[in-house]
Amino acid sequence: MQRNITISNELMATIPTQEGMSAARWLAEQMPGGFFIYRADDSMELLYVNQSTCDIFGCDSVEEFRTLTGNTFRGMVHPEDYDSIQSSIDEQIANESNRRNVDYVVYRIIRKDGSIRWVDDYGHFTNMPGYGDVYYVFIEDITETRLAREEQEKARNLAAALEQAEQANVAKSAFLSNMSHEIRTPITAILGMNEMIQRETDNARILDYSENIRKAGVSLLGIISDILDFSKIETGRMELESEEYSLADLIADLYNLTWFRAEAKGLELKFHVDPSIPLRLIGDEIRIKQIITNLLTNAVKYTEKGRVDFEIGAGPSSDELISLTVSVKDTGIGIRKEDMERLFEPFDRLDLKKTRTIEGSGLGLAITRQLLSIMGSELQVESHYEQGSRFYFTLSQKVADQTPIGDFDPEIYIHKTPDTRRKRTLFTAPGMRLLIVDDTPMNLQVIAGLLKRTRMHIDVATSGAECINKFGREHYDLVFLDYRMPQMNGIETLAILRQKYPEKYEKTPIISLTASAVSGDKEKMLRAGFTDYLSKPVNIDEMEHMMIKYLPADSVIMNDPGILNEQDDELSKLPGVIFDYPQLDPEKGIEYCGDADDYLFAIETYEASVEAKAAQIETDLEKEDLEALAMNFHSLKSTSGAIGADYLSEKAKALEIAAKAKEFTDLKHHATELLKDYRQLKDILHTILTQAEAEKNRQNANLAGKRILLAEDMDIDAQIIKQVLHLRDIRADVVSNGEEALKAFCENKEGTYDAIIMDIGMPKMNGLQAAKKIRESGRCDAPSIPIIALTGNTCDDDVQKSLDAGMNTHLKKPVEPDALFATLAQYIAKD
Repeated sequence: MQRNITISNELMATIPTQEGMSAARWLAEQMPGGFFIYRADDSMELLYVNQSTCDIFGCDSVEEFRTLTGNTFRGMVHPEDYDSIQSSIDEQIANESNRRNVDYVVYRIIRKDGSIRWVDDYGHFTNMPGYGDVYYVFIEDITETRLAREEQEKARNLAAALEQAEQANVAKSAFLSNMSHEIRTPITAILGMNEMIQRETDNARILDYSENIRKAGVSLLGIISDILDFSKIETGRMELESEEYSLADLIADLYNLTWFRAEAKGLELKFHVDPSIPLRLIGDEIRIKQIITNLLTNAVKYTEKGRVDFEIGAGPSSDELISLTVSVKDTGIGIRKEDMERLFEPFDRLDLKKTRTIEGSGLGLAITRQLLSIMGSELQVESHYEQGSRFYFTLSQKVADQTPIGDFDPEIYIHKTPDTRRKRTLFTAPGMRLLIVDDTPMNLQVIAGLLKRTRMHIDVATSGAECINKFGREHYDLVFLDYRMPQMNGIETLAILRQKYPEKYEKTPIISLTASAVSGDKEKMLRAGFTDYLSKPVNIDEMEHMMIKYLPADSVIMNDPGILNEQDDELSKLPGVIFDYPQLDPEKGIEYCGDADDYLFAIETYEASVEAKAAQIETDLEKEDLEALAMNFHSLKSTSGAIGADYLSEKAKALEIAAKAKEFTDLKHHATELLKDYRQLKDILHTILTQAEAEKNRQNANLAGKRILLAEDMDIDAQIIKQVLHLRDIRADVVSNGEEALKAFCENKEGTYDAIIMDIGMPKMNGLQAAKKIRESGRCDAPSIPIIALTGNTCDDDVQKSLDAGMNTHLKKPVEPDALFATLAQYIAKD
């Protein structure tokens, strides 16, 4: 086209003369591109057209071209493009800054054969002698170039769209991971604390409440799992496991998850199990349970009266494979024919008039169908509106054990879990050291509280830096390291541990903890160098099994499932005044801190920090430092929750959110109210601590003058305990074995001793034997005198043996003075 512009300059110089016009025509016919001249008036009559222009339009001659276009410029332009390009031409010609008033437009034309082509158009407005105002125009067919450019643009747009989609997927995964973490973190605390309640109480009503909490927590966890699962299936990241499992246990779990829902609605729930089905199979137990649970839960939800039937039967089988037929049938509302096509749409709810009050994410059936598809099966449906529905599928599983499941009665599993799990740990490992790393103090308290009965020495760290410090200083037999932490996450922390302490790293199992449920996390953790992976909320049974797997075999003492641990009423150890203040929930404080002593210590620490923390918040408010305020309110939220000051914790949480949202005006007003409550709480805590100290002093005073018989074969231990007792003016008579203890008790007159403290492992006669003989001695004070066991190995077996021998309680060696005095105060201090 540059060549044509050059020729146009020549034409401009020659057109005014007749000779010039002939020369111009000759030059125009030599051009490789199109050239034409038309009148610059309403007629737009074409004055001249070269052959190249005719070729562009597919015409063999100028006459044919004139006929096709009506011999006008308007007739050359595609009707849909004319107005826009003419407006552009007028605007460009009128622009004085446009050099020589050349206009440039691109438009479509319609060729003689009806095809559409694209041309670009360089035009010039001028006055030609004898003709008046005209436009002379150079055009070129740019269709191929434009199509190539459009293809390139499409490719670029597609690449950009793919990149945006990938970024969206990354953002979606990050969001899901964060959401999983944020939601699972409080569920960890809920389920973990609830587990502790189930272990620590015999009260039937509390156990019933606790079981409802557990079920609600599991249900909540199920909702977030549904959302995550749907996303993983949608993005093709769903992975199936293939492991051996017990079909009997799976069906029992299904029954336990369903029966209470059915019972609450007065529905009859029937399980029909083919007794010939093999007992142990190989497959993805978790996903199979998820599929059937979705079907059972839906059946109960959408059935108001009647029954729900679950049936599992054996289809064609071989030594290696079996085909299971699974059916869930109900007498519920059924599905209308016109709704069947929408049945598996995610987030869709059919028959809203009847189902608007039914809870659920709307994802269950969509996930179920897709999971079955991944497993090579298909969900089938039969339904009659207002009569009921039947969902069924066939699934192939590998056989691990051909032993038939036999007659199966799932009702024997009702209420089994709370009574058999509580107060029991699978093992003890005295002498072993465990480090738990998590930036959420609540999680640390829950896990440490649940594992305290393992008798391991448990250390905690709240950050990667603290973990590195402790790992370098101390020896640990096992480490649980949270992945998602601020400043330094678990993978970054692990890398530094490997770099700084390679020998320790190689010898120490380090287990990743994460609340994220996004696919690929397990592989990511293993690639990073973690020994294994455990998801949150932490299932204590899974955690204990993993500990057994990685702790030295000779350090693990497996427990008898029938032995229960002693229950301590920690609330009774708190000062009575603490229950007078509605601002505090001591039960939550005890749950969080573990026991009364730690709770009081937490209150003391909290009370001591109030003024400094309040002053810092006031300074941040004056500076309008929203980032610092968010951090301080976050800290206050956690610490207040730890002592059971939930009302203040919630206020701090709201202010943290406001600070992050940069809503300073509202924040400043509410922060002033919070600071007032904060300082009032300090006064309450001071009152509580003052009474606690007074009660402690009173107990100590009441211990003064008491006389103890101490039986301990280790001289150094005996002397230490004797000196500790002397601090409270308690006199101790020391003997070195059980025979001497029995002799001292029997030879001294009744009432000589207020209590006996006795090591259970002594020569000649151990403490267990001596305690039993004392109880059987026939003296009047023999049944009532408190006998306190000293145990160097506080495994459940030793504790239970001491109780069976007639001892009242036990103290762990080395004896802590506070624990010793608290125990004595409980049994012998008098008001």
